[in-house]
Amino acid sequence: MVVAIPARNEAASIADCLTSIDRAARGCRMPVVVTVAADGCRDETAAIARATPTVHSRVTVIEGLWHGAGRARAAAVDSALADLERELSAVWVANTDADCVVPANWLRRQLRAANSGIHAVAGVVALDPTTTPDSLLARFAATYDRRGPTHRHVHGANVGLRADCYRLVGGWSTHTVIGEDHDLWRRLMAANLHLGQPTDLTVTTSSRTSGRVAGGFASRLSRLGRQAPYQARPAY
Repeated sequence: MVVAIPARNEAASIADCLTSIDRAARGCRMPVVVTVAADGCRDETAAIARATPTVHSRVTVIEGLWHGAGRARAAAVDSALADLERELSAVWVANTDADCVVPANWLRRQLRAANSGIHAVAGVVALDPTTTPDSLLARFAATYDRRGPTHRHVHGANVGLRADCYRLVGGWSTHTVIGEDHDLWRRLMAANLHLGQPTDLTVTTSSRTSGRVAGGFASRLSRLGRQAPYQARPAY
């Protein structure tokens, strides 16, 4: 199993992210290889990632100037797959972000989906309640539809898929500046693959409103933060 993480100046959060993935790797009946793509970092992200102790997973850090989450995700996946000596149909690629914390069942939940015949899953995100103002938590909840067993969201911070399906559709786009997650999902849909969007596959993400690129998730939170409490917006 591969876990790919793009990271740009994430020294404050990368250790917590890797620790949560290591906890999630416990009980997986296969090796878990985590690849962090440190994208033009000007802080200690790469050094902290290399120094974070893990027991149930093996962490590799690559450094480069990819200038974007999509390209960094692609580099992380390509690097991890190049080191594997298994058929791609037997490899699962999980993806998250460096400012996220995953639950203990995150990887096992994806493997159960894979064993049931699903080719790719897209989960949901929750804002960190310990660092998010109550007003923003309420506005996010009002605009983020996760009722029922399935949903319609796609987040690069919570996508997993079979490696052969990843290759089939061309992987993470190296040309998309924002929305690389929706771009990948559209290509998976066009390939008529068996996709799942369960609401019980969740990662916790930071509620920062200043992101690495304009128009991303942080921009969405920034807009929500400026709204009056009663001004709910449609789900996205």
